Amino acid sequence: MATVRSTIDRLERLHRGLDRLTVEVRGLRGAATRNHADTVRQALRRRGLVLKNELHEGCVLPRAATAQSAFYQLLRHYSFRLFLRDVIKHRDALGLADLVRYCSAATARRYLQRLLEYHLVRRRGRGFRLVCEARSFGPTLEWFVAAVLEREYGIPCAWNLRLDAARGGGDYDVIGFQDGACIYVETKSSPPRNIECRQVRAFFDRLDTLRPQLAIFLNDTQLRMGDKIAVLFAHELRRRLGKGARRFPLRRLSGELFVIGDRLFIVNSDPDLVGNLGICLAHYFRPPAFELNGRR
Repeated sequence: MATVRSTIDRLERLHRGLDRLTVEVRGLRGAATRNHADTVRQALRRRGLVLKNELHEGCVLPRAATAQSAFYQLLRHYSFRLFLRDVIKHRDALGLADLVRYCSAATARRYLQRLLEYHLVRRRGRGFRLVCEARSFGPTLEWFVAAVLEREYGIPCAWNLRLDAARGGGDYDVIGFQDGACIYVETKSSPPRNIECRQVRAFFDRLDTLRPQLAIFLNDTQLRMGDKIAVLFAHELRRRLGKGARRFPLRRLSGELFVIGDRLFIVNSDPDLVGNLGICLAHYFRPPAFELNGRR
């Protein structure tokens, strides 16, 4: 009996120790998130810009940090992001038939089960309903892109920001700072056909206010960008610069990834959103090769 009691006491001490560690880890994760927001806020102040507020409403995201990490891995899959768009679209009355436009029934069941485990949807009669008040996939996409920059590339970020007296209206989707560079990502979750010249014009207005070293216009689609989005950008450059737009030709880097100069990128999610962001970052942060004796 003494041996059993001793073993039970050790297990209880281990459980208490694990509980304390869990609380500490959650606190550290929260502090890291706050520090990232403070880093961005302070960097903006050095640019003479005041962060008015952060607007995180409407984001489909689990509350627990461990669940957020697993949810992040799901969001890396384009099929899951398309699935989540349909969940939001049919948020009040979900059925399996509503969720199989872009994936198989088996995949939809698996994704739906994960949402149930994360307490993001709950059963409603024979169907389901979304728990949070999300109206579009936009805020969730912004969170995901900020998480990609932080987790994959070590860039402290804040997302869905309002700057005081900023031109262009609306919000700044993702802003990060790394190695002295301000990085701004504008995210669009709708297909290219729904993106109009006024949205591209507002994007350029926000660039005028923020003046980032690196800017990315990211459309979360695997459709072509050259047919419409690239054309809208070329038109806006001509409208703003006239003949001077010739100094900033729009070049195709690879696939449907375009660059204007060496600092402004237009990208989609084909074949991979994370990888395409990495191409943009590498193009900016990796300078040309050394020139030795006139040769590179």
